[in-house]
Amino acid sequence: MTAIEAYMGELDRRLSGSPSAKADLLTEAEDGLTDAAEAYLAGGVDEAEAERRAVADFGPVDLIARDYQGELGLRRDIRVLWELIVGVPLLILAWDFARVLSSGDWSRLGEPPSWYHRAIGTADTLAALSPMVAIAGLIAARLLSRRPTGPPAARAVSWSLAGAVGLNLLAVATYGGATGLLEPARLIISVPCAALSGTWILFSMRLTVAARSRRTTA
Repeated sequence: MTAIEAYMGELDRRLSGSPSAKADLLTEAEDGLTDAAEAYLAGGVDEAEAERRAVADFGPVDLIARDYQGELGLRRDIRVLWELIVGVPLLILAWDFARVLSSGDWSRLGEPPSWYHRAIGTADTLAALSPMVAIAGLIAARLLSRRPTGPPAARAVSWSLAGAVGLNLLAVATYGGATGLLEPARLIISVPCAALSGTWILFSMRLTVAARSRRTTA
C-alpha cells in the first residue's frame, strides 16, 4: 500500500456523513495529494518519497479529518434547513386543504373559546417563523462565507437550525396540546388530516434528531 493509499484509507475511516458529499471531499483530497506527488516526481524524487512528502505537506490526518467533518456537518445542516423550509409550509397547506375538502368549516363542531383562538394563533405564528429563521440562517451563512474574518458560516447555520427546529416543535405541540385539551375529537376530524398530522409529527422528529446529532458531534 502506498503512502497516499494509506492516508486516504485512514481519512475515509474517520469521516461520516452523506456518501456523495464524503466522496466529493475524498476525491478532492486524493487529487491534491496526487498533484503534489507528481510535482515532486518531476523534481527528480522517487515515487515512494514523492508520496511521503505529499502526505506530509497535506497535513496530519486527524486535523484534516476534523476540518472535513466540519464541512460535511455544514452541508448536512444546510440540507436539513432546506427540508424544513420546503416541508413545513407544504404540510400546513396540505393539512388546511385536506380539512376543507373532507370536513368543511370547523364551526360545525361548535364555537371554541377565545383562549383556543389565541393558542392556535400562537401556533400559526410559530409555524410561520420556523422556515423564516431557516432562511435567515442560510442568508447569514452566505454572507459570512464571503468574509475572511468573523464568525464562521457553520455557526450561523447551526444556530438557525436549532432555532427553526425548536419553533416547529413548539408549533406542533401547541396545535396538538390546545386542540387535545379542548376537544380530542378535533385532532382526527378526517383520515387525510390525521395522516398529515402524523406525517408532520414524524417529519418534526426527524428534523430534531438531525439537529441534535449534529450539535452532539460538533
